[in-house]
Amino acid sequence: MSSAQPHLPTLPPPRVPAARPVTPWGRVRSVGAVAAVTVFLGTAALAPFSMADAFALDGPPPQPARKTQFFNAADSSSALLSTSVEGVEIAAAPAKKATGAQAALYSLEEFMFSGVVNWGGYRFTFYSEKVLPGPGLAIPGRHLNPGGYVSDEDGFVVLASDHPKGTVFETPFGYPGKIYDRGTFGNHLDVYIR
Repeated sequence: MSSAQPHLPTLPPPRVPAARPVTPWGRVRSVGAVAAVTVFLGTAALAPFSMADAFALDGPPPQPARKTQFFNAADSSSALLSTSVEGVEIAAAPAKKATGAQAALYSLEEFMFSGVVNWGGYRFTFYSEKVLPGPGLAIPGRHLNPGGYVSDEDGFVVLASDHPKGTVFETPFGYPGKIYDRGTFGNHLDVYIR
């Protein structure tokens, strides 16, 4: 017997593509992918242990001991402060007239340069009679005072606000002001200038 084997065709060896070199960005991408998978799986594995469940397992958090504060009242038979007033004369109320006696904290030029002055809990801005003449305001004795502010016959600087007309305010400009106009609200006061 002859041991003849059938002839099988020979196939060429399989073509394996050449390996590409690994770039630095390729490594960064693979590390990022591994980190993302780790975070995802870690979150999924730890999900049953939420913060609410962690506290619920051990009971409520401990409360600090409460302290009670007691106040001891002083003996009311002995006065700590004398409230008697002797020898005081009450003078008649002076006529309401503004005086420029108080020192100005801001000159008109400083006020115009800064544009806004925050003083005494109020926000002062200005508007000019050149831009807004305002003859309809009915300001008795309207004039420019020596500081350059539009004033009334009593020397009050003209102000605008949502406060009731006639309300008097102290200003940092050396003259008290009186509300004659509208246009601002709250603690914002507009000062009428030359």
